[in-house]
Amino acid sequence: MRALEPVPDRAALLSLAVAGTVAVAPYALELPIWLVLLFLAFALWRYAIERWSLYHPGRTLRYALTGLAVALTFQQYHTLLGRDAGLMLLIALLGVKFLELKRYRDYWVSAFLFYLVILGAFLYEQSLALGLYALVAVLANTAALVHFAAPDELNLGARLRLASGLIFRALPLMLLLYFLFPRLHGALWALPDDSSQALTGLDDTMQLGDINHLAESSDLAMRVAFEGEIPARRDRYFRALVLWETDGRSWRRGPALGDAAEMVPRGPPWRYEVVLEPSNRRWLPALDLPFGPPPQARVRAGFTLEHREAVRERLRYALTSFMRYTTGELTERERAAALQLPDTISPRARALAKEWATEHGDAREIANAALTLFRREAFVYTLTPPPLGADPVDEFLFGTRRGFCEHYAAAFVTLMRAANVPARVVTGYQGGEVNEAGGYLMLRQQDAHAWAEVWVAGTGWTRFDPTAAIAPERVELGTLGVGPIADSLQGIEIGIFERGWLTTRLYWDLANLSWYRWVSDFGPERQRELLAALGLERVSLRGLLLLMMTAVLAVALLYALWLARNRERLDPAQRAYARFCRKLARAGVARAPAEGPVALAERAMAHLPDKRAAIDAITKSYVAARYGSGGRIALSPLRRAVRAFR
Repeated sequence: MRALEPVPDRAALLSLAVAGTVAVAPYALELPIWLVLLFLAFALWRYAIERWSLYHPGRTLRYALTGLAVALTFQQYHTLLGRDAGLMLLIALLGVKFLELKRYRDYWVSAFLFYLVILGAFLYEQSLALGLYALVAVLANTAALVHFAAPDELNLGARLRLASGLIFRALPLMLLLYFLFPRLHGALWALPDDSSQALTGLDDTMQLGDINHLAESSDLAMRVAFEGEIPARRDRYFRALVLWETDGRSWRRGPALGDAAEMVPRGPPWRYEVVLEPSNRRWLPALDLPFGPPPQARVRAGFTLEHREAVRERLRYALTSFMRYTTGELTERERAAALQLPDTISPRARALAKEWATEHGDAREIANAALTLFRREAFVYTLTPPPLGADPVDEFLFGTRRGFCEHYAAAFVTLMRAANVPARVVTGYQGGEVNEAGGYLMLRQQDAHAWAEVWVAGTGWTRFDPTAAIAPERVELGTLGVGPIADSLQGIEIGIFERGWLTTRLYWDLANLSWYRWVSDFGPERQRELLAALGLERVSLRGLLLLMMTAVLAVALLYALWLARNRERLDPAQRAYARFCRKLARAGVARAPAEGPVALAERAMAHLPDKRAAIDAITKSYVAARYGSGGRIALSPLRRAVRAFR
């Protein structure tokens, strides 16, 4: 006789709704917020139907809502394919699915699809925070599945403990598969990004005030781990862009000038690894000066590195740089680009530059004359410079004399070119914060900086930072070392809570970097490093697959042996009850997969009225032995009653 399947109750619906809400919640940051609200509305609608016996939507209405979900997705993205459209459609249809839940089978299907929703969130980001949240979502979803399997037997705490145990037991197999499965080249979650949204960062055009805006952002730009000691702060110049062309107000990269000139190292090398945050741009910051590009990148004129495509996800690359160097001769195109000035440059600025050229003649001495001007005159470094008019360089030099790093770099290069000295603007990052917990450098958008390079005979391109002349604390302390913030911090000691917060922040960043290295960026290279550490540096693809399968089988065998060894000790009451269920099945009363002992007893007594007393006694003994305080005292009567049952 086929057993009747139990009907899910409101508790099962609530478990599924909670699991679904936890799974869908992260999408509020990536997809339209109304999608998450729509999902919640469907879940609440279904709960209201169960709670107050409201009208249950018929098939026609459910089909109409399904069509509406498809139409809304198409209206939003003009397609039903791709990451955003596909996930939006899946979430919307899972919301509609709440209205047609009838049997536990429907609940199981929805719960398994929620695992896919949890996984889909990693297509947007692979941060440690999302990983921890996903673990909570998996726990909630697994607890819901435990509820569906045993709706009458376990309370919430027991379901969570059992779900946690299942996840914990799966960890060894998961780790083996993750670390030993052959890795493919490319990102783990490589899908085309549906968005062309620009991210915070340096741009290839510098308007006066652009870097000032970045100074307000504490967003992380990159992490840099050096082999050995970290350079002194005053030497930490990470170049990203070289700007050649100006119209008097803005600076641009200008036309392509070919490959970089030859660079001859004159000092010790600095080897380091960069983990660059997504910028949606192609340039790769590098410590002055990089000696050769990383894979999939090239060196442009100006010794800047350019990736073959925009950086839309974290990128790790290793470099070698030299802080002391000489560069090759200028080409005619480079010289022309490094002397270009618009006709709008004021006569006062040109006259001042020509005066220096006549007095000094040497490029280095002319540059030092400009630095002396900034140092001795009433120039002020400020994060809030006044707005400039039609001729910003003239107004800055002879009027406001208040500016940020790009004001000084632009004015300095303009004066050099007016003195017939080749010069250019360089933008990038300077300084950074040392993470003492991890021994690496963190550079944020507020560390964005602009400086100048001047062509000096016999040396080549030479860095001059006019900001260091007017505000050396900017180079030594960073943006927080100047301005009203620094003034307000004068004489203030860091308290225990502030120190604790700073320490926590550093360790959290270290945890994020470790997560990236061993999870998000775990590709073929990292796998080879791991295998080499295990003494398997020469293992082939076939050998790796064999190793993985052997390890998985070994773990599965050990787990099976552990189950067999602990079976008697774990739950004797459940084993006695299982023998009773087998006897009931032979009598025509088979236990349903999600049927509890009380529900089974009621059905068995109705089917076998002559054995009503025995069935009731066995059920009560089992409940007392497994869930009550009777323990082993109730176990003996249970075993005797099961043996006597025919």
